[in-house]
Amino acid sequence: MPRKKELTLRLKLENSKPIELVDIAQSFRALGEQYESYVSSKVAGGGKAKLYLVKLRGGSVIADLKGYLDQASFVIEHLDVTAGFVANLNELIEYFRIQRTIARDDPKTPTRSEAERVAKIVEPVAKDGGSQLNIAIQGDAHFHLHIDSERANALQNNVRRFLGPVVPEVGSFEREVLYLEQMRGNRASSVGDRGIIEKYSSRPVKLHFMSEEVKAAILEKPQNPFLMAYVVDGVVSTAHGEPALYKITNVHEAIGPSKAARASGRKKRVRAA
Repeated sequence: MPRKKELTLRLKLENSKPIELVDIAQSFRALGEQYESYVSSKVAGGGKAKLYLVKLRGGSVIADLKGYLDQASFVIEHLDVTAGFVANLNELIEYFRIQRTIARDDPKTPTRSEAERVAKIVEPVAKDGGSQLNIAIQGDAHFHLHIDSERANALQNNVRRFLGPVVPEVGSFEREVLYLEQMRGNRASSVGDRGIIEKYSSRPVKLHFMSEEVKAAILEKPQNPFLMAYVVDGVVSTAHGEPALYKITNVHEAIGPSKAARASGRKKRVRAA
């Protein structure tokens, strides 16, 4: 009876210049996390799956990786699972490599975690214009993934568009442009004010003016505030990864009347107290 061939994933990174250690480490980590996520969804009751490095060779970076379940208790020998992982990774790469309109309600749309991981996997290739990455099942030519630097850069650009602006959990900002969506006329009121800072989100977010004087810098100008843009300082707070509150600490100047405000139909009036 012929001996069963062990399944090994071979990652070959052909680089033209030295690779930054943190980039290759993050690439391996993201690959392992994606493998764990994929296999745990395919192997019922199998526990957590992990990739282990079993051999590393020099020249170009050549790494042989083997999948285990539950800290080396069970070697994953199923060709369909290993091949499925490579195919799934290739689908993710192709999804983000080709610029397209992302339909977030499509069940086939990748998750944010998958997008972040695939961008990290190709980071060493994206940084080196003469490099390329190959991932294959050792000894089986049918399951092979290839990406060069041009494809890696296109992928990362589309991942950034997919993920949208990076929003800190809590972070200060200076001289950002604020459009008003709704505002109460009472300088002391902190309820009901909403506005848009496009760096963080195209949607209206609750505003809190940190002093009556700051709010008065908007209310006491003669122009219609909803046709203006305001250059402001403040702090953004988030909830579930989305902006939830802008605390406005200073108003530098008003710009306008804002064509962008008129075009978007911002016609709400300042409400009375």
